[in-house]
Amino acid sequence: MQISYKRIYTLISFAVLLGITVVLLGSCKPNKDQFSGANAYQHIEELVNFGPRIPGTQGIENARKYIEKKLQEFGWITVRQSFNDKTPDGSKKFINLRARFPTVPDKDIEWKNGGNIILVCSHYDTKIVKGVEFIGANDGGSSTGVLVELARVFSSMPELARKVELVFFDGEEAFVDFTPTDGLYGSRHYAKFWRSAPINKKPRAAFVLDLVGDKEMRIDPPYDSPSNLLSELYEAAQNLGHRSLFGIYPTPITDDHVPLNAAGIPALDIIDSRYISKGKWHTSQDNLDSISEDKLDIIGEVVVELIKNYKVK
Repeated sequence: MQISYKRIYTLISFAVLLGITVVLLGSCKPNKDQFSGANAYQHIEELVNFGPRIPGTQGIENARKYIEKKLQEFGWITVRQSFNDKTPDGSKKFINLRARFPTVPDKDIEWKNGGNIILVCSHYDTKIVKGVEFIGANDGGSSTGVLVELARVFSSMPELARKVELVFFDGEEAFVDFTPTDGLYGSRHYAKFWRSAPINKKPRAAFVLDLVGDKEMRIDPPYDSPSNLLSELYEAAQNLGHRSLFGIYPTPITDDHVPLNAAGIPALDIIDSRYISKGKWHTSQDNLDSISEDKLDIIGEVVVELIKNYKVK
């Protein structure tokens, strides 16, 4: 029998290459508990395709239904928190979304009990900008896309998921300018819900995400942030090798963390504070072209690490 060593070598080489390809393809697919910036980007794309998400419009209702649908697919229970509030443009209806992972299937959620719960929050509305169809890919879109992907990741870790409430605020944007009565409508209403609750019933902490998807993203929480939450954020970033992307902003910031802190819930604003001065904020340049899957990956991974290792004070 004649042996073709050249043919054997070719077959062995092919088998090795095939094995390497399978391994590489497998490594590219995220595990169930691995955050995917690509998935988050897809959610942002869906949201911006609905157009502006102005409170009370069909655009934001479509976004709301999309968020509810995805969260329910991942096993979360959602409720709408509807309310009316006065604005410079008259009385408007706003709808916050709350989501929790059930302790037992089909068991009612104790929505009035926040003990041992950590809030992870985002606003999903967009600003009314005259002369611009403002779609807020980064402002409202990026953080919401990240939260929807976090819902998928946390659902693969049920014990961790049951310690989290995902909150999507309506009406973060001011109709004119931020004042005590214009802007933060959703978070102000949500905070009222907890203000009079006993300390053992209030959520233990809140992490508010905002402006987290820009290609030049750098997270700079305000200097007056709760020190323990800030330290834990830095530790999570350090653990993953991303500490250089997390700093501090030298002044207070008006965002959805403010009403939560006022209600006795320690809240940290995880925000690219300097994005506001980059020329994209509240302009048509806040679109999908400015969003980075890599930055979404980083912020998602850091939040997962943060929640996993959060130390209740």
